[in-house]
Amino acid sequence: MLTVKSLDHLVLTVKDIEKTVTFYTKVLGMKKEVFKNNRIGLVYGEQKINLHELGKEFEPKAFQVQSGSADLCFITENNLYEVIEFLNSIKIDIEEGPVQRTGALGAILSIYLRDPDRNLIEVSNYIK
Repeated sequence: MLTVKSLDHLVLTVKDIEKTVTFYTKVLGMKKEVFKNNRIGLVYGEQKINLHELGKEFEPKAFQVQSGSADLCFITENNLYEVIEFLNSIKIDIEEGPVQRTGALGAILSIYLRDPDRNLIEVSNYIK
């Protein structure tokens, strides 16, 4: 039987790669990575997000490609209330939260916002 250990990377299909890179680097603190000469990824922790431009995807690709359909949760080491202050200072709207949810390892406190393609982005702290 196959046993999955962890998620290495995922792919987001986006309308504008540069707008996406700006959001994820300036708002979420990820690092831009250029690989295979022209591919773009966003590195964080031990994972990354590879970016495909809508209509110019790399093969193989998802069966039904579209932008704005992702719902992603990121755990931050920063205090969530400091994150809220930071987001307010750079005029990023918080759609919901803080609210308690359930993460992979237990209870989390979360806020929700949207990236440039309107993907739902959840930023969370584990409740200790």
